[in-house]
Amino acid sequence: MSEMAETSSQEDKLSAAEPPAEVPVGEVTGGLVVTDRAIADIVGHTVMECYGVVGMASPGLRGGVAALLARDRLHQGIKVDQSEGLLRIGLYIIVEYGLNVAEVAGNVRAQVAYNVERMTGRRVDALQIHVQGVRVSE
Repeated sequence: MSEMAETSSQEDKLSAAEPPAEVPVGEVTGGLVVTDRAIADIVGHTVMECYGVVGMASPGLRGGVAALLARDRLHQGIKVDQSEGLLRIGLYIIVEYGLNVAEVAGNVRAQVAYNVERMTGRRVDALQIHVQGVRVSE
């Protein structure tokens, strides 16, 4: 009889742990919002890891010369547009002197698209790379 009492007690504990009937199990409403700044940070760090990139540049030229941005301001060289359900990114970079600019840009394009999709789950619909200058690597 004591075995039966223990079984009954265990069943009571299990049924007490179940959620109330009105709460659907596994269904949670809400959404995920990834800000433009968060995407820009992902892009900035990815670009700086790419071979041949000296740094990020500001979108505007001052006196025809691109300003190299500090590492804590990389997002200023990136424009992110998430309108109409599409993800468009514009990059402003400075490339190392002596390298094939098209190859560096192609590598940047592939790495940025891959990392943004991997980290956010969103596909990059358009990626414009603006080479603002060429410099000797420091």
